[in-house]
Amino acid sequence: MQVAGIDIGTTSIALVIASDKGETVSAATKANDAALPSERSWEHAQEPERIVALVRELIADSAPYWDEAAAIGISCQMHGVLYVNREGCSVSPLYTWQDGRADLPMARGDGTYAEQLGRLSGHAVSAGYGLATHYYNQLNGEVPKDAAYLCTIGDYVAMRLTGSAAPRMDASNAAALGLFSNRLLAFDLSALARAGIDASLLPPVCKGDGILGTTPDGKPVACAIGDNQASFIGAVPRLEGTLLVNVGTGSQMSVYVPRQEEVAGLETRPFPGGGFLLVGAPLSGGKSYALLERFFKAACRAFADVDLDDADIYERMNALAGEALDDGLGQLRFATQFYGTRHDPLVLGHVAGIGPANFTPGHFAAGVLGGIVDELLGYVHLLPGRLLGGVTNAAGSGNGIRRNPVLQRLLREHLNLPLQLAETQEEAAFGAAAYAAAASGAFPDLNAAMAAMKKG
Repeated sequence: MQVAGIDIGTTSIALVIASDKGETVSAATKANDAALPSERSWEHAQEPERIVALVRELIADSAPYWDEAAAIGISCQMHGVLYVNREGCSVSPLYTWQDGRADLPMARGDGTYAEQLGRLSGHAVSAGYGLATHYYNQLNGEVPKDAAYLCTIGDYVAMRLTGSAAPRMDASNAAALGLFSNRLLAFDLSALARAGIDASLLPPVCKGDGILGTTPDGKPVACAIGDNQASFIGAVPRLEGTLLVNVGTGSQMSVYVPRQEEVAGLETRPFPGGGFLLVGAPLSGGKSYALLERFFKAACRAFADVDLDDADIYERMNALAGEALDDGLGQLRFATQFYGTRHDPLVLGHVAGIGPANFTPGHFAAGVLGGIVDELLGYVHLLPGRLLGGVTNAAGSGNGIRRNPVLQRLLREHLNLPLQLAETQEEAAFGAAAYAAAASGAFPDLNAAMAAMKKG
């Protein structure tokens, strides 16, 4: 049997077709070029129909393997939200997790929109979370008049593949929008009422087997799951005992727990099929290193009128960072909160320990990579000893780790754990496929699907 997994990321979209033995039969990716220009610097939006078109192009490119797929799973960038009408068509852009409207100050001096929503609802929410974005839109008249539901981009692609007019949302994506009860595995209706948010706009949460519907040719399509959870499924050898470190555009530290746990400073995210992930999610990650890359590129252009290829700059940055680590000379300490934190957008990055010997491009590159690791380790150290003691190995996922041997080296040294990279290069898409295999009944549960599909 073969199953398909689609991952809708912020910058790329991937489709993987895997066998029930874990062999990757086909893998294809496309750049996500759906970003919409905006005169509002804090707005980050994408065109949903362009994303659907890219998914259909990937499906066409994957023929004839797609025809043999028995089930379809979808993972998607978390927190973002769009509106659909009663016919199941998008009536707004996708407001991504990077959208900053909820960090804008309210006119009455009540702090930011996210802060006010948190006070009213009793739930901590950050800018970029779907319901924080919706709260701003609601108060500023930006909810489309014909909006019947809000949903994630993964839900929307699942609707378009199955022809469904209404979305259903897996708990992993529902919780990422905010104002969600992990105890009930449902949106917190009383919190929504206190905030003045119409609960009828929220889709029902998937129950039972997690299948939304079928494609015209009869393929069952699972409800979309969060890319964090999908990456975990696709990267780790088993659910328990492994710490997952993901570095893409952002970064995440994740540990699976079979029952609900609340740890100060960490998010508790529902896991598809049962259980939860404890997650630390800095806003920094690959985009912090990309910020340094843009600085070096601008310097080359300004002083030598040279416009270097991005891949060449990254390769040189990695080489110089490795040499700087070997040389020592007192490493720079970068705090990489260049884009703030989820809880305080006003926090900014800084550098310490700078001197003549380490004022070099290589030490700057090594320092930024070290800062990314330090921020992730700060979350690891929040884990209670009884949970941290059960972690015996680490897994790395995301192109930020896969393509950067210096970051791999720093993670191994600072975690003091073996670091295993997933054998498949599209962990989230592979994880979505494994989840679909379980949801469609090909395996008795997700653990069995992961055990059989060795991610070869």
